[in-house]
Amino acid sequence: MTADSLQRKVWASLAITIAFIAATVLLVSVPASRFTDPAVREYAAGVSRVILALLLILTIRQRNRGSYALTSPSPRSWAIVLPVALYSLIVYPLLFTGTLGLNLSQPNLAAGVAFNGFAAGALEEFVFRALILSLLLSGNPDEPGNAWNAILISALLFSLPHAINLFVGQAEARVLAQLVWSFLLGVVFACLRISGRSIWPVAMLHGAMNAFVHVNRIGIEIQPSLLRAAALAFAPVPLCVYGAMLLRKKVTHQPENGANPPLT
Repeated sequence: MTADSLQRKVWASLAITIAFIAATVLLVSVPASRFTDPAVREYAAGVSRVILALLLILTIRQRNRGSYALTSPSPRSWAIVLPVALYSLIVYPLLFTGTLGLNLSQPNLAAGVAFNGFAAGALEEFVFRALILSLLLSGNPDEPGNAWNAILISALLFSLPHAINLFVGQAEARVLAQLVWSFLLGVVFACLRISGRSIWPVAMLHGAMNAFVHVNRIGIEIQPSLLRAAALAFAPVPLCVYGAMLLRKKVTHQPENGANPPLT
């Protein structure tokens, strides 16, 4: 992959990221904010995200851009996400709230929060791992350096939208931690996506993590200390090691876009 080719792909990926941010604000957050009931707001935002995800899937399939990622998952694709799910569903609730319990005191609100959280996580996977990662991997995915370039760039782009939380009143320490942990989780999700050769298990994993953690912290104001923010930020490091090991253990390597034209 030439430097010029990589630069074009990075600019295209950045444009997709900006379009995703704009769609999230204009087509999800703004319409949902018109509802006064918190539960209805969550359902409205979740429905908008599901619609965006379906439109994106159709676009990927029709234009053959990243369609390799939409292939049916193998049993191994599901199995390799289980350690990440177990770790994340224990560590992050404990770091956020100190408990693994779910706040179900308002069942309708909890269901709406879970639905919206799941939809948000799945949509992000279709954008950043099914589309952007596939775009960055196209060309010479057999070279390990190219794969890691794609993983790191897609993870960086995945972390950027989380900076918007600074403008909605969240604590600076929490947002800075979120930028770091979202980058590291982006690396993990990309490794799972490449090793498992399918986006579906990763989308389900991300959605389930969001749903559980969001319901776990309903009604709790997260204002982490610097130490706690650092713990939140670097909690995915063991998962990054696991993801790197998965890539190293791949005995055979099927090109990402072996059946597809280059994504230019």
